[in-house]
Amino acid sequence: MEAELQFFYAVGILSTLILLIQTVLMIIGAETGGAADATSFHDAVSMSPDAGVDHPSGYGVLSVRTVVAFFTGFGWTGVISMKHGYSLERSLLIATLVGLCFMLAVFYVMKVLYSLRESGNINYRNAIGVIGSVYSPIPPNMSGAGQIEIMVQGRVRFVPAFTNAPEKLKGSVRVKVVDIIDQATVLVEPLASPAKKE
Repeated sequence: MEAELQFFYAVGILSTLILLIQTVLMIIGAETGGAADATSFHDAVSMSPDAGVDHPSGYGVLSVRTVVAFFTGFGWTGVISMKHGYSLERSLLIATLVGLCFMLAVFYVMKVLYSLRESGNINYRNAIGVIGSVYSPIPPNMSGAGQIEIMVQGRVRFVPAFTNAPEKLKGSVRVKVVDIIDQATVLVEPLASPAKKE
């Protein structure tokens, strides 16, 4: 077997095994409906470079699952191309294009699944009094929204939040939800006054 074909086989087999493991973990999490679900789903999608900026869930085009999907499509397409007699350069090009299609398809599916999961009967009034932490900075005096990480209805959620505090609430600051602003946005206050600038 040619070295190039061995390479494509190795990438395809390894990425497929990882994909199968991820799928099993996701199924186990869905069946338990508890900590395994929150942990496996969040950990698997939290590697996006823009996590916490535009996506409350922390997912993005670049995540563990989408990268694994890319290499799965890349590896097996490379195998098929090489077996059809294509040159290495042409096989790499075709495999890359198919891998990108796999990546975007998985991203879209996960986005839809997350939207469906988050569109359930979530009542953020249940979050009033809950203590969480700032995930992305919250501007002071209701001047803009940030995000907090809290446990609501048994699940870890990333929720848009405002504050009346006179100073910006930075990442990891502990906060308490004191009210809701709309169906998906909350009002928080810091548990302790943020450190003042010297």
